[in-house]
Amino acid sequence: MRLLIPYIVWGILTWIVWFFIGRQYGNDSEPLPAWWYPLWGMVCGKGPMIMHNRPLWFLCCMISLEWIYYGISQFSSKWLRWLIIMCLAIIGSILSYRGEIWIWEISSAIIILPIYAFGAEIPSFWTGKAKNISLPISILLLIISSVGIGLGYSFNKDVQLSRSLIGNPCLYYLSVISVVGFWFAVSIIIEKYLRRYSILQYIGENTLFILCTHMSTFGLIKGIAMICHIPLPFFETIAGCFVLWIGTFIISLPFTFVINRFFPLLVGKKPAF
Repeated sequence: MRLLIPYIVWGILTWIVWFFIGRQYGNDSEPLPAWWYPLWGMVCGKGPMIMHNRPLWFLCCMISLEWIYYGISQFSSKWLRWLIIMCLAIIGSILSYRGEIWIWEISSAIIILPIYAFGAEIPSFWTGKAKNISLPISILLLIISSVGIGLGYSFNKDVQLSRSLIGNPCLYYLSVISVVGFWFAVSIIIEKYLRRYSILQYIGENTLFILCTHMSTFGLIKGIAMICHIPLPFFETIAGCFVLWIGTFIISLPFTFVINRFFPLLVGKKPAF
């Protein structure tokens, strides 16, 4: 429910914005399917159909992922659990060659299932041994994972997980594991050696809100740019992307305080009773 409620609420709210404003401008002003088509996409849980807020595909994927893993976790045998997980991942990798999208992004969920299960199966490592990793080891992990990310980015093409496309499965999993390792090393360095990370922690706790609303915020920023006679192609440049993301954080910040205080369910948090 902590993901389903934000998915439904933000999906409907952003659809309203898209229906009355968003589809009148930019690429969305081109001929589109019926007004109800994106809503039906939300019911089916298929990312390409959720044209009013495409990032919501990720919530579909995470919801399916949690349901699938919960069912697998009911088996007492660890070896059986991992056998099922790896079989599903292989099926997902095979399906990726055809880009088949299953309902509620199940096809994408089983692709990333091994990574999710790895984090869930060994919680003692994250809470125990990880705290004892030294700075040189953390830096070495950063370097190795950066190489892995570079290899995946350079040689693996046509990767679009929302459409169940991962290119070469070996390079894809190398990239994903490298990204996890990279941010794991970064988190260790920040927590153990920088200490002052409250701002980053706050942003991390509100990524669900940013995920669900940033496309609408992008539209708002572009609308302000049009009023100021700034050409829309500017936002296709690196500087324009930087303006979009900084502007999104600035606009979103005051709303996060209100939502965390009065509507925590909308950001995946339990109400404080």
